Amino acid sequence: MLKDLARPLLFAATLLLAVSSSCSSTDERDPEELFTLYRESAFYYWQAEDFKRAETQLSRALEIHDDDLSCNLIMGNIELLKGKTPDLLSAEKRFRSLEQQDDYRVQLGLGQALERLGMAYEDAALAIAKGERKTQAPDPAARVDELHTMSSDALKQSIASYQRVLTTKPNLADAINGMQRVLALQGDIEGALVWTNRLIDSVEVDLTYYRSRLERKDITAAEEANIRTRMENSNSLGQQTYLFGASLLHQLNRPEAELEYLTRAIEIQPDSAKTWSRRAQAEMSLNHYVEAMHSLDQFLSLSQDPFESPDVQRAYELREKCERALQDAALEESLRDLGAGY
Repeated sequence: MLKDLARPLLFAATLLLAVSSSCSSTDERDPEELFTLYRESAFYYWQAEDFKRAETQLSRALEIHDDDLSCNLIMGNIELLKGKTPDLLSAEKRFRSLEQQDDYRVQLGLGQALERLGMAYEDAALAIAKGERKTQAPDPAARVDELHTMSSDALKQSIASYQRVLTTKPNLADAINGMQRVLALQGDIEGALVWTNRLIDSVEVDLTYYRSRLERKDITAAEEANIRTRMENSNSLGQQTYLFGASLLHQLNRPEAELEYLTRAIEIQPDSAKTWSRRAQAEMSLNHYVEAMHSLDQFLSLSQDPFESPDVQRAYELREKCERALQDAALEESLRDLGAGY
Protein backbone atom coordinates (compact mmCIF):
# COMPACT_ATOMS: atom_id res chain seq x y z
CA MET A 1 0.00 0.00 0.00
CA LEU A 2 2.86 2.37 0.77
CA LYS A 3 4.19 1.73 -2.72
CA ASP A 4 0.79 2.65 -4.19
CA LEU A 5 0.80 5.91 -2.26
CA ALA A 6 4.39 6.63 -3.18
CA ARG A 7 3.86 6.37 -6.96
CA PRO A 8 1.65 9.46 -7.38
CA LEU A 9 3.81 11.40 -4.92
CA LEU A 10 6.95 10.45 -6.82
CA PHE A 11 5.29 11.36 -10.12
CA ALA A 12 4.18 14.70 -8.71
CA ALA A 13 7.67 15.48 -7.41
CA THR A 14 9.24 14.53 -10.74
CA LEU A 15 6.64 16.55 -12.59
CA LEU A 16 7.16 19.66 -10.50
CA LEU A 17 10.90 19.38 -10.95
CA ALA A 18 10.53 19.00 -14.70
CA VAL A 19 8.11 21.92 -14.99
CA SER A 20 10.36 24.07 -12.84
CA SER A 21 13.41 23.29 -14.93
CA SER A 22 11.49 23.90 -18.14
CA CYS A 23 10.43 27.35 -16.95
CA SER A 24 14.04 28.32 -16.30
CA SER A 25 15.25 27.18 -19.70
CA THR A 26 12.22 27.59 -21.96
CA ASP A 27 14.24 29.07 -24.81
CA GLU A 28 16.55 26.05 -24.84
CA ARG A 29 13.87 23.35 -24.97
CA ASP A 30 12.27 21.86 -28.06
CA PRO A 31 8.69 23.24 -28.41
CA GLU A 32 7.25 19.76 -28.94
CA GLU A 33 8.99 18.51 -25.83
CA LEU A 34 7.64 21.47 -23.87
CA PHE A 35 4.15 20.91 -25.25
CA THR A 36 4.18 17.28 -24.12
CA LEU A 37 5.46 18.29 -20.70
CA TYR A 38 2.83 21.01 -20.24
CA ARG A 39 0.02 18.77 -21.45
CA GLU A 40 0.98 15.84 -19.22
CA SER A 41 1.36 18.08 -16.19
CA ALA A 42 -2.04 19.66 -16.94
CA PHE A 43 -3.63 16.20 -17.09
CA TYR A 44 -2.09 15.32 -13.74
CA TYR A 45 -3.33 18.51 -12.08
CA TRP A 46 -6.78 18.05 -13.65
CA GLN A 47 -7.06 14.53 -12.24
CA ALA A 48 -5.88 15.83 -8.86
CA GLU A 49 -8.57 18.56 -9.07
CA ASP A 50 -5.93 21.27 -8.82
CA PHE A 51 -7.67 23.33 -11.46
CA LYS A 52 -5.66 26.52 -11.04
CA ARG A 53 -2.36 24.78 -11.81
CA ALA A 54 -3.99 22.74 -14.55
CA GLU A 55 -5.17 25.97 -16.17
CA THR A 56 -1.66 27.43 -16.03
CA GLN A 57 -0.12 24.39 -17.73
CA LEU A 58 -2.89 24.24 -20.33
CA SER A 59 -2.32 27.90 -21.21
CA ARG A 60 1.35 27.17 -21.82
CA ALA A 61 0.53 24.10 -23.93
CA LEU A 62 -2.03 26.00 -26.00
CA GLU A 63 0.50 28.73 -26.74
CA ILE A 64 2.36 26.07 -28.68
CA HIS A 65 -0.61 24.17 -30.18
CA ASP A 66 -3.77 26.26 -29.84
CA ASP A 67 -5.89 23.67 -31.67
CA ASP A 68 -5.04 20.67 -29.49
CA LEU A 69 -8.32 18.90 -28.76
CA SER A 70 -7.52 17.37 -25.38
CA CYS A 71 -6.08 20.58 -23.92
CA ASN A 72 -9.00 22.65 -25.18
CA LEU A 73 -11.53 20.19 -23.80
CA ILE A 74 -10.01 20.34 -20.33
CA MET A 75 -9.64 24.12 -20.47
CA GLY A 76 -13.28 24.42 -21.53
CA ASN A 77 -14.39 22.25 -18.63
CA ILE A 78 -12.35 24.34 -16.21
CA GLU A 79 -14.11 27.43 -17.54
CA LEU A 80 -17.44 25.69 -16.98
CA LEU A 81 -16.42 24.91 -13.41
CA LYS A 82 -15.46 28.55 -12.78
CA GLY A 83 -18.96 29.40 -13.95
CA LYS A 84 -18.97 33.19 -14.21
CA THR A 85 -20.47 34.70 -17.34
CA PRO A 86 -17.08 35.67 -18.89
CA ASP A 87 -15.85 32.11 -18.25
CA LEU A 88 -18.97 30.65 -19.85
CA LEU A 89 -18.61 32.92 -22.88
CA SER A 90 -14.99 31.82 -23.22
CA ALA A 91 -16.05 28.17 -22.95
CA GLU A 92 -18.72 28.65 -25.62
CA LYS A 93 -16.20 30.26 -27.99
CA ARG A 94 -13.67 27.50 -27.28
CA PHE A 95 -16.09 24.63 -27.92
CA ARG A 96 -17.41 26.30 -31.09
CA SER A 97 -13.86 26.54 -32.41
CA LEU A 98 -13.53 22.77 -31.99
CA GLU A 99 -16.75 21.73 -33.74
CA GLN A 100 -14.93 20.70 -36.92
CA GLN A 101 -13.13 17.99 -34.92
CA ASP A 102 -16.35 15.95 -34.72
CA ASP A 103 -15.99 14.77 -31.10
CA TYR A 104 -19.12 14.28 -28.98
CA ARG A 105 -17.34 15.88 -26.01
CA VAL A 106 -17.21 19.16 -27.92
CA GLN A 107 -20.98 19.21 -28.40
CA LEU A 108 -21.51 18.17 -24.78
CA GLY A 109 -19.34 21.02 -23.51
CA LEU A 110 -21.04 23.47 -25.88
CA GLY A 111 -24.46 22.33 -24.69
CA GLN A 112 -23.45 22.83 -21.06
CA ALA A 113 -21.97 26.27 -21.73
CA LEU A 114 -25.09 27.43 -23.60
CA GLU A 115 -27.37 26.01 -20.90
CA ARG A 116 -25.59 27.96 -18.18
CA LEU A 117 -25.45 31.11 -20.30
CA GLY A 118 -29.19 30.81 -20.84
CA MET A 119 -29.67 30.69 -17.09
CA ALA A 120 -27.30 33.61 -16.55
CA TYR A 121 -29.11 35.79 -19.11
CA GLU A 122 -32.49 34.98 -17.57
CA ASP A 123 -31.23 35.72 -14.05
CA ALA A 124 -29.85 39.07 -15.26
CA ALA A 125 -33.14 39.94 -16.93
CA LEU A 126 -35.13 39.21 -13.79
CA ALA A 127 -32.69 41.15 -11.59
CA ILE A 128 -32.91 44.23 -13.82
CA ALA A 129 -36.70 44.00 -14.01
CA LYS A 130 -36.91 43.90 -10.20
CA GLY A 131 -34.48 46.78 -9.78
CA GLU A 132 -31.95 44.53 -8.06
CA ARG A 133 -29.33 45.08 -10.74
CA LYS A 134 -28.29 48.22 -12.57
CA THR A 135 -27.84 48.39 -16.32
CA GLN A 136 -26.04 50.92 -18.48
CA ALA A 137 -28.56 50.42 -21.26
CA PRO A 138 -30.50 53.63 -22.03
CA ASP A 139 -33.78 51.64 -22.02
CA PRO A 140 -33.80 49.09 -19.17
CA ALA A 141 -37.07 47.52 -20.35
CA ALA A 142 -35.61 46.92 -23.80
CA ARG A 143 -32.51 45.42 -22.21
CA VAL A 144 -34.68 43.03 -20.20
CA ASP A 145 -36.43 41.92 -23.40
CA GLU A 146 -33.07 41.49 -25.11
CA LEU A 147 -31.77 39.31 -22.27
CA HIS A 148 -34.92 37.17 -22.35
CA THR A 149 -34.35 36.62 -26.07
CA MET A 150 -30.68 35.81 -25.52
CA SER A 151 -31.65 33.29 -22.86
CA SER A 152 -34.23 31.64 -25.10
CA ASP A 153 -31.78 31.41 -28.01
CA ALA A 154 -29.03 29.96 -25.81
CA LEU A 155 -31.34 27.28 -24.41
CA LYS A 156 -32.55 26.32 -27.89
CA GLN A 157 -28.95 25.98 -29.08
CA SER A 158 -28.12 23.99 -25.96
CA ILE A 159 -30.84 21.47 -26.79
CA ALA A 160 -29.51 21.20 -30.35
CA SER A 161 -26.03 20.43 -29.01
CA TYR A 162 -27.31 17.79 -26.58
CA GLN A 163 -29.35 16.21 -29.39
CA ARG A 164 -26.24 16.00 -31.58
CA VAL A 165 -24.46 14.18 -28.75
CA LEU A 166 -27.34 11.74 -28.39
CA THR A 167 -27.29 10.81 -32.07
CA THR A 168 -23.95 9.09 -31.49
CA LYS A 169 -24.16 8.48 -27.72
CA PRO A 170 -27.86 7.75 -27.09
CA ASN A 171 -27.32 6.58 -23.51
CA LEU A 172 -24.88 9.26 -22.36
CA ALA A 173 -26.15 10.35 -18.95
CA ASP A 174 -24.67 13.85 -19.12
CA ALA A 175 -26.53 14.63 -22.34
CA ILE A 176 -29.81 13.09 -21.16
CA ASN A 177 -29.46 15.02 -17.90
CA GLY A 178 -28.89 18.19 -19.89
CA MET A 179 -32.03 17.61 -21.94
CA GLN A 180 -34.23 17.26 -18.87
CA ARG A 181 -32.77 20.38 -17.28
CA VAL A 182 -33.06 22.62 -20.34
CA LEU A 183 -36.59 21.53 -21.20
CA ALA A 184 -37.59 22.25 -17.59
CA LEU A 185 -35.99 25.69 -17.86
CA GLN A 186 -38.02 26.30 -21.01
CA GLY A 187 -41.20 25.38 -19.17
CA ASP A 188 -41.74 22.14 -21.08
CA ILE A 189 -42.39 20.07 -17.96
CA GLU A 190 -43.92 17.10 -19.77
CA GLY A 191 -40.97 17.00 -22.17
CA ALA A 192 -38.49 17.23 -19.30
CA LEU A 193 -40.23 14.34 -17.53
CA VAL A 194 -39.74 12.13 -20.60
CA TRP A 195 -35.98 12.61 -20.33
CA THR A 196 -36.10 12.18 -16.56
CA ASN A 197 -37.61 8.75 -16.99
CA ARG A 198 -35.11 7.93 -19.72
CA LEU A 199 -32.27 8.83 -17.37
CA ILE A 200 -33.76 6.66 -14.62
CA ASP A 201 -33.95 3.74 -17.08
CA SER A 202 -30.33 4.35 -18.10
CA VAL A 203 -29.19 4.30 -14.47
CA GLU A 204 -31.02 1.02 -13.89
CA VAL A 205 -29.32 -0.52 -16.94
CA ASP A 206 -25.92 0.59 -15.63
CA LEU A 207 -26.60 -0.82 -12.16
CA THR A 208 -27.73 -4.16 -13.61
CA TYR A 209 -24.51 -4.34 -15.59
CA TYR A 210 -22.36 -3.50 -12.57
CA ARG A 211 -24.11 -6.14 -10.45
CA SER A 212 -23.38 -8.76 -13.10
CA ARG A 213 -19.72 -7.73 -13.11
CA LEU A 214 -19.53 -8.18 -9.34
CA GLU A 215 -20.68 -11.78 -9.69
CA ARG A 216 -17.62 -12.76 -11.73
CA LYS A 217 -15.51 -15.33 -9.92
CA ASP A 218 -12.24 -13.97 -11.29
CA ILE A 219 -12.86 -10.36 -10.25
CA THR A 220 -9.87 -8.66 -8.60
CA ALA A 221 -10.04 -6.45 -5.53
CA ALA A 222 -9.14 -3.40 -7.62
CA GLU A 223 -11.87 -4.17 -10.16
CA GLU A 224 -14.44 -4.67 -7.41
CA ALA A 225 -13.52 -1.36 -5.78
CA ASN A 226 -13.81 0.41 -9.14
CA ILE A 227 -17.20 -1.13 -9.86
CA ARG A 228 -18.55 -0.28 -6.41
CA THR A 229 -17.44 3.34 -6.91
CA ARG A 230 -19.28 3.42 -10.22
CA MET A 231 -22.36 1.96 -8.55
CA GLU A 232 -22.25 4.65 -5.88
CA ASN A 233 -22.07 7.31 -8.58
CA SER A 234 -24.99 5.74 -10.46
CA ASN A 235 -27.07 5.48 -7.29
CA SER A 236 -26.35 9.13 -6.50
CA LEU A 237 -27.42 10.14 -10.01
CA GLY A 238 -30.55 8.01 -9.68
CA GLN A 239 -31.46 9.61 -6.36
CA GLN A 240 -31.01 13.13 -7.73
CA THR A 241 -33.02 12.24 -10.84
CA TYR A 242 -35.93 10.91 -8.78
CA LEU A 243 -35.91 14.15 -6.79
CA PHE A 244 -35.84 16.21 -9.99
CA GLY A 245 -38.69 14.12 -11.38
CA ALA A 246 -40.67 14.62 -8.16
CA SER A 247 -40.35 18.38 -8.61
CA LEU A 248 -41.63 18.11 -12.17
CA LEU A 249 -44.55 15.94 -11.07
CA HIS A 250 -45.37 18.45 -8.32
CA GLN A 251 -45.64 21.16 -10.99
CA LEU A 252 -47.89 18.86 -13.02
CA ASN A 253 -50.08 18.26 -9.92
CA ARG A 254 -49.58 14.50 -9.91
CA PRO A 255 -49.16 13.81 -6.18
CA GLU A 256 -49.39 10.01 -6.41
CA ALA A 257 -46.52 9.83 -8.90
CA GLU A 258 -44.61 12.50 -6.97
CA LEU A 259 -44.89 10.40 -3.82
CA GLU A 260 -43.65 7.34 -5.69
CA TYR A 261 -40.56 9.19 -6.93
CA LEU A 262 -39.78 10.56 -3.48
CA THR A 263 -40.12 7.07 -2.02
CA ARG A 264 -37.67 5.72 -4.58
CA ALA A 265 -35.23 8.51 -3.73
CA ILE A 266 -35.48 7.59 -0.04
CA GLU A 267 -34.85 3.94 -0.83
CA ILE A 268 -31.55 5.00 -2.39
CA GLN A 269 -30.61 7.52 0.32
CA PRO A 270 -32.69 6.97 3.45
CA ASP A 271 -30.77 9.48 5.57
CA SER A 272 -31.82 12.57 3.60
CA ALA A 273 -33.89 14.73 5.94
CA LYS A 274 -35.01 17.04 3.15
CA THR A 275 -36.44 14.16 1.11
CA TRP A 276 -38.45 12.88 4.09
CA SER A 277 -39.86 16.40 4.50
CA ARG A 278 -40.86 16.52 0.85
CA ARG A 279 -42.47 13.10 1.11
CA ALA A 280 -44.47 14.19 4.16
CA GLN A 281 -45.91 17.12 2.22
CA ALA A 282 -46.82 14.87 -0.72
CA GLU A 283 -48.52 12.46 1.67
CA MET A 284 -50.47 15.26 3.29
CA SER A 285 -51.72 16.42 -0.11
CA LEU A 286 -53.19 12.92 -0.49
CA ASN A 287 -54.66 12.95 3.05
CA HIS A 288 -52.26 10.18 4.11
CA TYR A 289 -51.86 11.70 7.54
CA VAL A 290 -50.51 8.68 9.42
CA GLU A 291 -47.80 8.16 6.80
CA ALA A 292 -47.05 11.89 6.77
CA MET A 293 -46.52 11.88 10.54
CA HIS A 294 -44.05 9.03 10.15
CA SER A 295 -42.18 10.95 7.43
CA LEU A 296 -42.10 14.09 9.57
CA ASP A 297 -40.72 12.08 12.50
CA GLN A 298 -38.00 10.77 10.19
CA PHE A 299 -37.19 14.32 9.11
CA LEU A 300 -36.97 15.51 12.71
CA SER A 301 -34.71 12.62 13.71
CA LEU A 302 -32.36 13.22 10.77
CA SER A 303 -32.32 17.01 10.62
CA GLN A 304 -29.20 18.74 11.89
CA ASP A 305 -31.00 22.09 12.19
CA PRO A 306 -31.60 23.58 15.66
CA PHE A 307 -35.05 23.36 17.23
CA GLU A 308 -35.81 27.02 16.52
CA SER A 309 -35.01 26.80 12.81
CA PRO A 310 -37.94 27.55 10.43
CA ASP A 311 -37.81 24.09 8.83
CA VAL A 312 -38.00 22.27 12.15
CA GLN A 313 -40.78 24.54 13.42
CA ARG A 314 -42.67 24.00 10.18
CA ALA A 315 -42.34 20.22 10.62
CA TYR A 316 -43.89 20.40 14.08
CA GLU A 317 -46.71 22.57 12.72
CA LEU A 318 -47.40 20.05 9.95
CA ARG A 319 -47.37 17.23 12.46
CA GLU A 320 -49.97 18.99 14.58
CA LYS A 321 -52.02 19.56 11.46
CA CYS A 322 -51.91 15.81 10.73
CA GLU A 323 -52.99 15.01 14.30
CA ARG A 324 -55.94 17.44 14.06
CA ALA A 325 -56.97 15.98 10.71
CA LEU A 326 -56.94 12.47 12.16
CA GLN A 327 -58.93 13.60 15.21
CA ASP A 328 -61.49 15.34 13.00
CA ALA A 329 -61.79 12.21 10.84
CA ALA A 330 -62.28 10.03 13.93
CA LEU A 331 -64.93 12.41 15.32
CA GLU A 332 -66.78 12.50 12.01
CA GLU A 333 -66.78 8.70 11.86
CA SER A 334 -68.09 8.51 15.43
CA LEU A 335 -70.92 10.89 14.58
CA ARG A 336 -71.83 8.83 11.55
CA ASP A 337 -71.89 5.67 13.65
CA LEU A 338 -74.01 7.44 16.27
CA GLY A 339 -76.45 8.61 13.63
CA ALA A 340 -76.71 5.14 12.18
CA GLY A 341 -77.81 3.84 15.57
CA TYR A 342 -81.05 5.81 15.51
